[in-house]
Formats: sequence, C-alpha cells, structure tokens
Amino acid sequence: MHDKLKKVGHLLLSAFIALVLFFYATTTNYKNSITTANTTKKVTESETYTHTITSVPIDIKYDNENYFISGFSPTTTVSLTASNRVILQRETDEATRTFEVTADLKGFEKGTHTIELVVSNLPTGVKAKLVPDAVTVKIGKKVSKSYSVQGVITNSQLADGYSLGKVTVNVSSVKVTTDEDTLSRIDRVEAIVPDASNLDDDYSGEATLQAVDNQGNVLPVVLSQDGATLQATITKTKK
Repeated sequence: MHDKLKKVGHLLLSAFIALVLFFYATTTNYKNSITTANTTKKVTESETYTHTITSVPIDIKYDNENYFISGFSPTTTVSLTASNRVILQRETDEATRTFEVTADLKGFEKGTHTIELVVSNLPTGVKAKLVPDAVTVKIGKKVSKSYSVQGVITNSQLADGYSLGKVTVNVSSVKVTTDEDTLSRIDRVEAIVPDASNLDDDYSGEATLQAVDNQGNVLPVVLSQDGATLQATITKTKK
C-alpha cells in the first residue's frame, strides 16, 4: 500500500513538472514571437529610400529690372531620402514635384557673390541634399545696345576646292542685354551654322546668333532673338 501511494505521488509530481515546463515553453515562445514582431516592425518603419535627381533648375531671385546676372550654373543635383516610396516617386517626377531650389539675391549689389541654395516645399518626411549646395553669381548693372549681325562661314566648313562668296543674314541688327562690363567687351554679333560642313554648293539655313569678344569668345548676354536665316554663295575654286 505504501509503495502504491509512493508511485502515485511520483506520477503526480511528474505530471506537475511536465505541466510547468509546458507553460514555461509556451510563454517563452509567445514572448519571443512578440519580440520578433516588434523588431521586424521597427526595421520596416526605419527603412528609407533614396533617389538622386540631376539637372534640377535653380530659381534665382534678384532685381531683374536693374541688374543682369551671369557666371553661374543654372542647375544642381538633389538627393532625396524618404521612408515613403510613393511620396519619393512623386517628388522625383518633374511633373508632380512640389519642392523647388532657390537662391535669393535680392538686396545684393554689383559684384560676385556666393549664396547658399535653399530647398523649399519639401513634403513631411522627405529630406534633401544638394550638390553643389551654393552658387556663385556675378551681378552687374543691366544695360542694352543694338549691334549689327555678321554671317559667318569658316573655311573649315567648305569642301576641298571650294571658296566662300557673299554671306547674307535676314536680320540686320539685334538688341543685346547684359551687364556693363560684358557690354564693353562685345566686338560683334555673329550668325553661325556650326552643323554645316563639307559645303560644295550655295547654302541656306538656320543660324544661331551669339555675341563674341575680339578673340571670338562667346559672352553671356540675352539677345532680342536667338536665330536668323543665313545664305552663302559657294563656288568651285578655279585651277
């Protein structure tokens, strides 16, 4: 009788220990599942996406009634970072973009100035990094003057054995707007056809207008029109 009671006690003890171990294992697995889920959620929430956009235009604000600006790069590269891919894609697309890059030169006098670029209208949660993050601009007093237009065809554009005769342009003069310093360096306004080559017959086509100094260097100006029609007489050289 004593042995039977002893066996029953051992069985009850074993059952109790097994039950305790079962609940311990179940509780531990549950806690581990919660921890894993929370960790996964944190990783997901902290995941970010980056997209780099090149050639983003810079809106330079200045007194354009009295001043002329030059010498600057008109675009910058913007790297956008966000955890929301939909918003990031919207800002990447120029058609749906809300942010803009500006440089405020209002109140600046004549001279060369370096100004920090500013990104505005960024959606919440989107960060931007600019390269470059500043722009150097030359500000000068705005002036205008009219110049006659000279048609230009170079000898290197002619085919072997041909010479250039008369060159005419359908525009006699154009108005040039720039700053005082640049205006003093203008030697002439040319009408050029850079794509024309190996010419062996009379030519007629669209020309690009540009203001140059006495060394032929193109100067930063705004012209009243950018193009004209150029005609050139080309003849075979007599042997």
